[in-house]
Amino acid sequence: MTSESRKNIRNFVIIAHIDSGKSTLADRFLEVTHTVEARDMRPQYLDRLPLERERGITIKMAPVRMIYTTQINADSDADQRGLLYEGVTYKIRGALFDVYNTLGPGFKESIYQKSLEAELAKRNLSFEREKILDVTYDGKKVGVYRPDFVVEEKIVLEIKALPFLGQLEKKQTWNYLRGSKYRLAFLVNFGGKEIEINRIVYDEIRDNPRFDPRESAQVEYVLNLIDTPGHSDFSYEVSRALVAVEGAILLVDATKGIQAQTLSNLRSARKAGLTIIGAINKVDLNLPHLEKMIASVAALLEVKEEEIFRISAKTGRDVKEILEEVIRIVPLPRILADSSRIKADYISDNPPRALIFDSLYDDHKGIIAFVRIFDGGFKTGDEVRLVASGTQFKIKELGYFSPDLKPSAAIYTGEIGYIATGLKEPALVKIGDTVLRIENLKLSSRGGSSSGGKTENFSNFALQGYREAAPVVFISLYPDGATKFDDLFKAIGRLQLNDAALSFEPDANDALGRGLKVGFLGQLHFEITASRLTREFNLEFITSFPSIAYRVSARGGSASGGKETTYIIKQPQDFPDDPERVWQPMIKLEILTPQQYLGQVMNLKNVFDLEIGDILTIGENLIISGRMPLAELIRDFDDQLKSSSAGFASFSYELDGEAEAEAEKLEILIADEVMPELTRIVPKKDVEREARSTAERLKELLPKQQFTQAIQARCRGRIIARETVPAMKKLLGNFGKTGGDRTRKMKLWKKQQRGKEKLKEMGKIKLSPEIFRNILKK
Repeated sequence: MTSESRKNIRNFVIIAHIDSGKSTLADRFLEVTHTVEARDMRPQYLDRLPLERERGITIKMAPVRMIYTTQINADSDADQRGLLYEGVTYKIRGALFDVYNTLGPGFKESIYQKSLEAELAKRNLSFEREKILDVTYDGKKVGVYRPDFVVEEKIVLEIKALPFLGQLEKKQTWNYLRGSKYRLAFLVNFGGKEIEINRIVYDEIRDNPRFDPRESAQVEYVLNLIDTPGHSDFSYEVSRALVAVEGAILLVDATKGIQAQTLSNLRSARKAGLTIIGAINKVDLNLPHLEKMIASVAALLEVKEEEIFRISAKTGRDVKEILEEVIRIVPLPRILADSSRIKADYISDNPPRALIFDSLYDDHKGIIAFVRIFDGGFKTGDEVRLVASGTQFKIKELGYFSPDLKPSAAIYTGEIGYIATGLKEPALVKIGDTVLRIENLKLSSRGGSSSGGKTENFSNFALQGYREAAPVVFISLYPDGATKFDDLFKAIGRLQLNDAALSFEPDANDALGRGLKVGFLGQLHFEITASRLTREFNLEFITSFPSIAYRVSARGGSASGGKETTYIIKQPQDFPDDPERVWQPMIKLEILTPQQYLGQVMNLKNVFDLEIGDILTIGENLIISGRMPLAELIRDFDDQLKSSSAGFASFSYELDGEAEAEAEKLEILIADEVMPELTRIVPKKDVEREARSTAERLKELLPKQQFTQAIQARCRGRIIARETVPAMKKLLGNFGKTGGDRTRKMKLWKKQQRGKEKLKEMGKIKLSPEIFRNILKK
């Protein structure tokens, strides 16, 4: 691929709030570009995880390479100044979709023609039915042509009701257009499962009769799409995708309007310097407030309302048009090497470099790195180096996402593809690392030589990677059932390959044995990871209470001279009983809610430690800025917000430093012995409530023993809640049934009491995994 060929590559993403139709729009793109055959299509095709299709949400970004052939370059006006007759064509397309949405497939052409006649009239469009047009050859009339419609004396409409359109129908329309004075025709087919609209432009051919219309119109583009998640817990996935592309389609659900994650993703895309195309989805529902919503999106993007696409990912309305807009306005792929220094297809003064934006594990090919090529090119067998980790290997295989892995001889500048490393150790391949081809690489001018010199400095070639993910919720996982610790450790390592936000470290528990403390980006991130471990690796495990990291200042012992030291606490057991000061992570919230729910949303500050800031108006919604402790987020803040706004409010958040906290360590003792696995750090205001609740729950769960079990909740060395599990009662032989001498009975009772006291001193309580699992349930 030469530098000239890079002109036909476009790299873009779809970004939106959750459940806005991103995956459905991606399905239509796959169909329009014939990347996936119709017989093989299924809903949410790019969502490869069964869990994604079940939940109806995108969890993992999904890249795909599409080849799109269009006539857009055949029309100089369309290429230079926008779509030809844009205002009229927009009205015509609206009429066509209204007819199809009302009638559907299965009728004769005459039915569609009469219905379309009524719709064109409604839109005040002038038209002629079956107007007689002369067909000329070499300047002489050779016949007549009667198109179904000529609209506004500008656009020819041909209506079909066939199972599908073939090349014959398209060539006929081309030829008719060539013999007339008109420049634009719509070839429309109402007979398929979806309406098919072919936009045919005839302009340059008339000025140059030597052009073949099939050649002049057929321009092939390589469109690299990355479908991204919409939930705030997976914003890290979005941030990695944005670095690999130059454009973004911002999709807004017509039924919900602008949401919190819409704003968050838009800010991220603007920060990455992407060209943004606005689109309103689900316009086929004919919502009464659609025009207001279009106006609000246009204001948000600071563009004209006409520049916002009205699409239906479900019906395919204007899907081709938005792809052509991607081709028209999304910039060419960025190239980091000076293009004037590229000497050939594969040789550059700057070494070939690629950025890893995702990865996965394959049993046969090892770790597969998803890459964006920024300089030069790579081919199978190349000797490459990962700059950050220092790992060197030969490329085992490379290729594209179609959307399955499709091997290729080489991949070049501006393209998105994959590299099979053959490496088996997950720690060797890091997302954000740079792949560098080192064959014949000279480092002398940059600090060394690759031919054995000791002054090699590969870091000078590193591409700018990604910010490190900052886990906010920590939950320990412990093997259960037939699962072993090694199985759990390997599975988490495999998941980390394509979920770089996961972090983990060893953990241990007296009741549950060895485990892993895993960091997550939020509660949904944890739920998805837990489900994947169960489904993909058949693992069973028990989880601990969710916790966050605190910074604590405490006085040291005599060894430190009583000096105050500060350290990070991730394990509740390590939290000091009497800290000097405690700091907790804070988050900056942005709540988007309809105006009528303002009062209910504001009341949340009485339930959560929420500090309300600015309130701004955007369209018919309000944006409420706020700040609160991260710990409050995992106390069902999302559920409470949805309940208070009838499900209409949404929020996004980001870490915002830290603040002093009033937090306490709550310990649970059973029979005077501390249960470390039940220790938690809770807000001071909630200590007594949590203490009583836990003690009462344990009283229900603990089995009776032959001695009394005292359940105590302790904070700062003081017992603040207590429950008692009574000892098992034993019948005193026949005395328990028929009575008998009271003196003898009392002797037996006292003997039992002494035995129970002895058992209490010797007995050791150990929580079973089943009890631990039940106590963790909400």
